[in-house]
Amino acid sequence: MGKLRALTSRVLTRLGRMPSRVEMARPYVVSVDSPAELDGLVAVVTGGSGAIGRAISLRLALSGAEVYVLGRSTTKLDAVVSEIREHGGSAHIAQVELEEETAVTRFFASLPTVDILVNCAGGSARGEHAPVWDQSPEVIDRILAINLRAAISCVRAVTPKMIAQQSGRIISVGSVIGGRGKARFADYAAAKAGLSGYLKSAAIELGPFGITVNVVSPGIVPRGQPTQAELERLKRTNVLGDIGHEEDVAEAVGFLASPRARFITGQELAVDGGRSLGLRGDD
Repeated sequence: MGKLRALTSRVLTRLGRMPSRVEMARPYVVSVDSPAELDGLVAVVTGGSGAIGRAISLRLALSGAEVYVLGRSTTKLDAVVSEIREHGGSAHIAQVELEEETAVTRFFASLPTVDILVNCAGGSARGEHAPVWDQSPEVIDRILAINLRAAISCVRAVTPKMIAQQSGRIISVGSVIGGRGKARFADYAAAKAGLSGYLKSAAIELGPFGITVNVVSPGIVPRGQPTQAELERLKRTNVLGDIGHEEDVAEAVGFLASPRARFITGQELAVDGGRSLGLRGDD
């Protein structure tokens, strides 16, 4: 990331405009080339207190959006919102149970307008993952509910507002696993694949109203503090030989939420360092 950041800085210097840089707590750097790009827009980020959701919330807020950070834990939500406000952004806590249809409907009805919806809530079964013949029906239902059904509920609730204003951005965080599959994670793969299909269909329906619908699918983004051995193993999983970070996903979401992506819809953008490209030879 160091070389990339340095290169970005040099390019922007030549263009005569330096990005606003804000050091984050994890730490990482969010570079904002056009701080007011989303000024006056309202964004909702589900799963906003998670690692990737936090980075997305920060990215949108630092571009000028008023961000509603949705999640379950008020403690985690408060930490994200406080961080955004400390750096001059506008953000609000929204504790919403996304698996409850009435709660989702009530929340979106309470907002006068929504310009950007980012469906980031989700996650795999982790310690409860199992082969297809031994997967728990309860775990399957939970994974499908939070990764797929919750996103559908949010899209259903927000689209009347976007249709009325004839504009909007809907971006969901998928996974390359949805397109490639992964042993012992069939439920998660099914949910992410379903999310991709659903949003492509939604893009066809919503396009005439000026609403774009896209998916950003990350590869491996390490959590916590991996050991050096783990980092080296992760580097070998993609063709770039590097590590993916939360801000890599946030940058893709920030672009798709911006006016620069006005003519892009129904697309799935893999942010995985080339992990999903397939066979890489015999070396």
